Amino acid sequence: MNGQCSFIKASGERCRGTAPGPDGLCWAHAPENAEQRRRMASRAGRSKANRELALIKEEIKEAIERAGKGELDRNTARAMFTGWGVLLEYIKVERGVYLEDDLAARLEVLKGERSHAS
Repeated sequence: MNGQCSFIKASGERCRGTAPGPDGLCWAHAPENAEQRRRMASRAGRSKANRELALIKEEIKEAIERAGKGELDRNTARAMFTGWGVLLEYIKVERGVYLEDDLAARLEVLKGERSHAS
């Protein structure tokens, strides 16, 4: 039996996903998939940050090369490096948030396993 997911979003709109199981929920809202969804979201967050870091690294290398050749004036180079510094600090904070969320989710899973074992 494949019907529409019965989950109601915060906006009040019903999820448009297909609910294959008897619980009436799609994969994205079924509680038994929560751990897998969390892991996938955590990986996606790290992947985005890694792509951003690679891009910033290439831009910095290019700017260093251009500055060394005299193709980039000193004030522009300084402003660019300041901006990159801010971006890199933000990425560190963002990664810290992902790590904290990941650890909190793992702790909740362990607490749940421990309470079920008792």
